[in-house]
Amino acid sequence: MSMVSNITGIIASPGQTIEKIAEKPYIEEAILIVGIVAILSGINAYIFSKIIIYDYGDIDLTDNYIINTITPILTIVMPIVVTMIVWLIATGVVHLISVALGGEGNFTQMLVIYGYAYIPILIGGVVSIVLMMFIEPITISLTDLSQDFTGGLDSNPYYQGLSIISYLMSLWSIGLLFMGVKYVHTLTSGKALIAVSIPILFLIGSIIATLFSKDLMNMFV
Repeated sequence: MSMVSNITGIIASPGQTIEKIAEKPYIEEAILIVGIVAILSGINAYIFSKIIIYDYGDIDLTDNYIINTITPILTIVMPIVVTMIVWLIATGVVHLISVALGGEGNFTQMLVIYGYAYIPILIGGVVSIVLMMFIEPITISLTDLSQDFTGGLDSNPYYQGLSIISYLMSLWSIGLLFMGVKYVHTLTSGKALIAVSIPILFLIGSIIATLFSKDLMNMFV
């Protein structure tokens, strides 16, 4: 089965496709998928940095090398590096929990399955880039401590839309991972759910952080 067939299969018939991927796991395919997601994350971060404009007041940062050169580069590079590292670490954690629960699969199988579970994240990344194109830049003054430090971004319909899509794609991704863990490690549904509990908790934490982002940011000023 070709990689394209695997990708379409993950979307149309995930159960059967996960079984076929697990039988012949090609690590290079997983690296390509996660790599694309990582690049999209970098692009998203760069576009977002252009939406949020910080006003430093009387401080002139025109010739500041760090702000004007290093920061833009790190804005793109860091999400790419973090995405790849998180994939490896998350796979390792899920695999170890699965083995501890009596799982029989191997790490390579889980690495590839988790890579294909990033397909929804890839779709969400593309949609996010499109939606962010419609968000008007927001200027946030770092000298006015009485203002809303989210800049009203949380009430923007496009931002709300991409947030919802991001959560739905993450939930879909976790669902694929759950199916993969259950098949690869031949675990019961209950044990497979425990194995993917950390990604689930991370998703819940992200939702809570977004819902209360304004309060969390304003409480420190």
